[in-house]
Amino acid sequence: MFNKPLFHLVLIISFLPIIFCATRSKNLLALSEENWRDILTGEWMIEFHAPWCPACKDLQKAWNSFADWSTDLNINVAEIDVTTNPGLSGRFLVTALPTIYHVKDGVFRLYVGPRDKNDFSTFIEEKQWTNFDPIPSYKYPDSPQMGIVAIFFKLSMAVRDLHNHMVEKLGVPSWASYTLFAGVTLALGCVLGFIIVCIIDYVFPTGAYAKKLKEAEKKRQQQHTKSSQKDTCEADSSSKADTKKTK
Repeated sequence: MFNKPLFHLVLIISFLPIIFCATRSKNLLALSEENWRDILTGEWMIEFHAPWCPACKDLQKAWNSFADWSTDLNINVAEIDVTTNPGLSGRFLVTALPTIYHVKDGVFRLYVGPRDKNDFSTFIEEKQWTNFDPIPSYKYPDSPQMGIVAIFFKLSMAVRDLHNHMVEKLGVPSWASYTLFAGVTLALGCVLGFIIVCIIDYVFPTGAYAKKLKEAEKKRQQQHTKSSQKDTCEADSSSKADTKKTK
C-alpha cells in the first residue's frame, strides 16, 4: 500500500542537501593553505569556522547573505575551514569559533561586534574598522614567527590523525598510543636540548675549554708584544747605523 506521507518525508530528506547547498552564496570565497596570501591585497572579511561548530552553523545564513552584497560593497568575503587548514588557524591564532577578521591592504583587524548581515554591511560602508586597532605586527600571519606557529599546528593535527588511525584502524589501545607519543616527544626533547646546549657551549664557551682559549689568547698577545719589541729594537739599530754613516 502506497504511503503518501512517508513518501513526502523521504522526498524532503533527499532534497535537503540540495536546499542547503543552494543557500551558499556564489560570491563566498574559500581560502586554503595555497591561496590565503590573496588577502594581502584589497579589502577582505574572513570567517574561520568548523563543520562541527554550532555557532558557526548559526552564522552561515548571515554570512552568505553578506557575501551576496560583496560586489556592491567592493569587498571580498571568504571563509576558512580550520579542520582542513590547521596551518591557517595557527597563523591567525584562532582560539575560538567562529572568528572573523577584517583585512585591508595587508593590515589585519579582529572583528568584534554583532554578527548579522546588516551589521557586517554597516561595518564596511561606514568604515567602522578604523575604530579598531590592528593586531600587533609580530602576530601578522605573513610574519616568519607565525609561519613557525603554523608548522606546529600542522604537526599537532598530523599527530592527532595518526593517533586516530592507530586506535580506530589498527586497533592499538589508546594507552599504548599515548605512551608511544610521549616517548617520542621525550626523545625529541632530549635530542633538541642536547643540540641547543652544544650550540650555546660553542658560542659562549665555559669551563676547561674557555680556560684553554684564554691561555691561547694570552700567549698570542705575548708573542705579539715580543715581536713588536724586536721590531722596535731593529728599527733603533738601523737608525743608529745610518747616523754613524752620515757622520
